[in-house]
Amino acid sequence: LILAKNAGSHYTVDILFQGFRMFSSIIATIFIIVLFLLVFLNFLSLPGNWLVAVFILISAFFVPDGTYYALYWVLFFILLIVGEVAEFYLQIHHGKKANASSSSNFFGIVGAIIGGIVFMPFLLGLGAIFGTLIGAYAGSFLAEKYIARSDTEQAIKVASATVLGKFLGILLKFGLGIYLVFFTAKTIFAAL
Repeated sequence: LILAKNAGSHYTVDILFQGFRMFSSIIATIFIIVLFLLVFLNFLSLPGNWLVAVFILISAFFVPDGTYYALYWVLFFILLIVGEVAEFYLQIHHGKKANASSSSNFFGIVGAIIGGIVFMPFLLGLGAIFGTLIGAYAGSFLAEKYIARSDTEQAIKVASATVLGKFLGILLKFGLGIYLVFFTAKTIFAAL
């Protein structure tokens, strides 16, 4: 700790201030790493992007005023909602391209959620990725085959298209999550 005397009788604490900035940068870096890890929860069919939003909302109480500006929040929540809608839209859209019935689309979504939950305990949580895709396939296939009364070939075509849509939706949601974290990192580090 070095105190330097200014022109008047006031002392400045240069080293302490520099140490505080370094400490703030370390905390901000750790926070951003945690946010990146939370985004990966999207692959486990967990609400990774929403958890990122919760952490950022909490962090707003600990960062300097003005760090998160109004436009930041508007853009952040628009992208958050776009990610959620896109995940389900792509699954339904690809199913419709294969002439899926509405019951097939509905049970494909239900199957993806159930599959993600059931398979989560396997492979240290990574089973949820496979469970989501298997569940989407099974739900869509069974609904197309037994509720819509399609033949097996059509049910396989619909289920495959549904899984492709689900996978693309997860990738898009993950990509938006990564963008949100970069956007947040830029905002935080600009305020330090």
